[in-house]
Amino acid sequence: MKNKKNKIKKLTIQLKDYSGEKMKNKLNELIKQLEIDLISRDEEIKLSLLALLANENMLLIGPPGTAKSEIARRVSQVVKKGNYFEYLLTKFSTPEEIFGPLSIQKLKKDEFQRKTDGYLPKVHIAFLDEIFKANSSILNSLLTIMNEKVFHNGSKKEKANLYSIIGASNELPVGEEELSALYDRFLIRKFVDYLTRNDEIDALMNISGEPFVLDDKYKLDISFINMVKIEHKKIIIPESTKRLIKKIRKEFKDRFSDDKSESLSDRRFLKIIKLLKVSAYTNGRQKVDIFDLPLMLHFLWSNPKNREECRKLVINIVRNELHNENDANPFNENIWL
Repeated sequence: MKNKKNKIKKLTIQLKDYSGEKMKNKLNELIKQLEIDLISRDEEIKLSLLALLANENMLLIGPPGTAKSEIARRVSQVVKKGNYFEYLLTKFSTPEEIFGPLSIQKLKKDEFQRKTDGYLPKVHIAFLDEIFKANSSILNSLLTIMNEKVFHNGSKKEKANLYSIIGASNELPVGEEELSALYDRFLIRKFVDYLTRNDEIDALMNISGEPFVLDDKYKLDISFINMVKIEHKKIIIPESTKRLIKKIRKEFKDRFSDDKSESLSDRRFLKIIKLLKVSAYTNGRQKVDIFDLPLMLHFLWSNPKNREECRKLVINIVRNELHNENDANPFNENIWL
């Protein structure tokens, strides 16, 4: 009872300290720190932080050496006293490497149970490189943890501590039916490529090369993340915004109705709505508005060949609406924070 009162008291303090603009400013300060010496990866940092706050998963697609693991390691430092797990999957990876070894003591009692401390079921943030190399012995447990935040440990169901998995891959499993469910668990998908502009190369040559360490004053308490998890549910979606969301959803389905590689399940759509609410809440607003909707261009497509068409679909609908309203606010595709 005492612990419950303490949690409520701490949550009340968080609500007071980080409401409205205060929350937005705190997250902006955090993002600036995470971007230090990380060239042209501001969008990836923002999206991975948004995924963490929304308790969702993010997929980074791109060749080796594009800072995918560095992004995950930086975001892993965001949670104060948080735990982190990182692993490079191969087709030979075993469940013991991901979920923990079998308990010898339990086996002596004819019980099948893993020792999960320090492994995926007991961490807050995880980075799984070459995620689509996961074999069938790992896949089912991975799906349950990612979607339900539950790990079946022998005959027991354990609640996983996991907030977010950042996955990475050089390629997408388009057309591989056995991996489609895993792919669908990643709500946010982002391509990452090598730096090419001269200003990026100049900046790259001037970075310090020192290991990144996030100062504690910028970190988020677990209670802060739990607060976002609770409070975003109070965010409303006005009818005018609902109309645009439904229009985007319908146009997407109509445009790709003959493409078997594209689908928008009800589960995925509900997660999109949740993430839009988290976007509004962490921006200090009480309503989802038109400026949250460009985020949808990272959530809709499955086949990369349709990525640009999806982007144009979302952006055109938002732009046309702003034009009709004669809105004075400038348009920005990368709108979160």
